[in-house]
Amino acid sequence: MIVMNKAKGFITLVGHHLLLLLQLSSARILLWFNLMLSTFHLSFIRFHLSAFRLSYCSIAYRLASSLCLGMFFSVASSAQDSIVIKGTFINNTKYAKVLMQKFAVGHLPIGAASIRQDSFALSIPADIEPGVYRFQYAMAEAAQYLDIIINGKDKLISFKLKANEASALPEFLHSEENHLWYSYIAQNQKQLDRINLLNQFINSYPNAKAKVLKAAQKEWEEEQVLYWKTFNSFKKEMQGTWAYHMVVNRPYYFSNPNQDARLQDFEKKEHFWDGFDASNPKLINTPLYSEHILNYLRYWMNPNMDFSAEERTAGFKRSVDFVIRKFGANQETHDFAYKYLSLGFKEIGEEEVLQYLDEHYKHLANRCFDDLEKTEFEKRMTSYIALQKGKPATNFSLKGKNCSEQDLYSIKEEQVLLVFWSNSCPHCMEEIPQINEWAATQKGIKILAVSLNPDASSDSTNVQNFPHLMHTCDYKGWESDAAKSYFIAATPTYILLDKDKKIEAKFSSFEQFKKTK
Repeated sequence: MIVMNKAKGFITLVGHHLLLLLQLSSARILLWFNLMLSTFHLSFIRFHLSAFRLSYCSIAYRLASSLCLGMFFSVASSAQDSIVIKGTFINNTKYAKVLMQKFAVGHLPIGAASIRQDSFALSIPADIEPGVYRFQYAMAEAAQYLDIIINGKDKLISFKLKANEASALPEFLHSEENHLWYSYIAQNQKQLDRINLLNQFINSYPNAKAKVLKAAQKEWEEEQVLYWKTFNSFKKEMQGTWAYHMVVNRPYYFSNPNQDARLQDFEKKEHFWDGFDASNPKLINTPLYSEHILNYLRYWMNPNMDFSAEERTAGFKRSVDFVIRKFGANQETHDFAYKYLSLGFKEIGEEEVLQYLDEHYKHLANRCFDDLEKTEFEKRMTSYIALQKGKPATNFSLKGKNCSEQDLYSIKEEQVLLVFWSNSCPHCMEEIPQINEWAATQKGIKILAVSLNPDASSDSTNVQNFPHLMHTCDYKGWESDAAKSYFIAATPTYILLDKDKKIEAKFSSFEQFKKTK
């Protein structure tokens, strides 16, 4: 799937206006990038990674960020009272740069440093907003990073990390809070590894009466007691710190290891928000809120649950309602949750969920969105009305090597399925062959493939490879007359018309369409 971001801002402002533009652009481009790179479901990675494409805002973002970084660090380097962050990557042979990111609705790049002779150093203003900042040092698909607490008290934060060990954790040489936090993480990870292994063993062992199984269950219970002892001890010791929030808001839920794995996943979802503080605006400047919402939504992407596309969409909608209620006790957190969900579902092309958000929470849009976002929101609301079932479809000219008809209304069939696609969209290229094969066996329906390719280079090949489809393209890309008339924001998009050229339905996948036939 390819998602089209049609914002076309140019950088003409300086100073604080550049910072505003940086925030605006990153909200569209970097929002939910973790979702696209999630290791939760490989096919989901493939699907959503193909959705990530640079837009006009991306260009603005990169230019704005480079200018902002220059301003940011020129101020920092001249300040006598600053915070210095140093890192050493032991035996480094892979990493050349560290990118510092601030959490908000997405990750906002605010600084960068080169790694020279295995080390880097950043000097940042002492009055930087306290919170947890992400330091990304691998920029490829499998991004690697460290989250570091900047509490405003530690003037020097330094660590060393074994660069060639994927699972290595940093050793903090300066910053007691980070040292205690990562010491807890290291201990916690080892314990959770043991717990998960015991859980798998208990769940899969065939003989329920075996002594070895009873021994494993006893060990599992002891590990559970030890976990809560360590958790509560850290909670008591670190009260009032950022490390406290990072641990207390990520408790482990102990499901019954004797239950089916799917039921365990369901129980974890039901208890996912136990003890979670969703009304503290300070925590917006940490990964807690964005990652917790994201992990909650991942339940509906779990391949083990075998959800259909309709079940997943319905699950997303219920999750949206729950999340917005959960974050509703504080206006800042409420606004964050709404904007995060709205821009996130827009970026990954979940149009039905986005429409649900737009229509059910439009009062929040007026409060949360800036002028450009409001314009986009109003355009989406207009599109929902224009594409309602029973509305007359907009006519447009047909231009293609296998099109004998002059325009859409010249097609005489019981139904017409408009398929908006492009050769640069990997998901389209998965579905178009299926559609072509399906069309060969159908009567009473014409498949009109509306290409958003910007040039004619693929035309002949498309007609040859997919002969059972009618092809049209005006070579205007996303500015295509048809794409604009039908408010196309993502490919592939399917719109079904009846014999009178009235809209019957809109779909985001061929699978959804086929279930109606």
